[in-house]
Amino acid sequence: MLTETAELRISENPDRMIMLVPNLSPNRARSIALAAVREARRKMPKLSGQSASKMQPLYGKGFTGIFFGSPVVWFQENGIRPFTMYALAGKTIPMWVDDPTGQERQKNPKSKTRTTLSGKTQVLIFRRVASVGQTKTVTRRSRVTGTIERTQVPASYPGAPGRIGRREAAQPYTRGGSSGGQIAGGNVGVRWRHPGLAPRKFLNNSLTLAAQWNGVLPIRIYVADRLWRARF
Repeated sequence: MLTETAELRISENPDRMIMLVPNLSPNRARSIALAAVREARRKMPKLSGQSASKMQPLYGKGFTGIFFGSPVVWFQENGIRPFTMYALAGKTIPMWVDDPTGQERQKNPKSKTRTTLSGKTQVLIFRRVASVGQTKTVTRRSRVTGTIERTQVPASYPGAPGRIGRREAAQPYTRGGSSGGQIAGGNVGVRWRHPGLAPRKFLNNSLTLAAQWNGVLPIRIYVADRLWRARF
């Protein structure tokens, strides 16, 4: 049984996957689309479940598919490369952070909270991203003289140095040839760096399987937008 189908992307900003099947009846198309949405919701990455709830079946005579809507779902499906988020420089960013002990809620009683599908409690906080090249003054104890000194260091701007994202695990879990606590190979070492996403292909897989479950051999999937009919 096939697990993925060849794709043809016909939109720069896709919001749906469509499979064209000549002479496919509307009832059969509906069965495929409903099964595909159920399977995609089961397999997709989920936090709050909002993106999953917005997915809808698409069907009609000769076609069937999934409307996924959100660009985030497409990024999860297709993957993205790691990149430094320079576009955030100088902006205030909303962030959902885990709050298992309730400390963030104590600091900000009026902050919005949510519970993820996995049961985690999260609090909405805001972080200001510094402008590129911006510095800040910090106080630290000199390793040479032992006195407290004030010095300028890079602020938290996209690409600022100093962030250590990964270190080697302590013994006995340290990898061969490394030392516990050592900066791990491949560490990015800059701030506001998105690690990228591996392609999941849960939409493609779900539509492919749903078609086969209903006796249809998938040939090609079109990744499209709301104007897809005009292209055929």
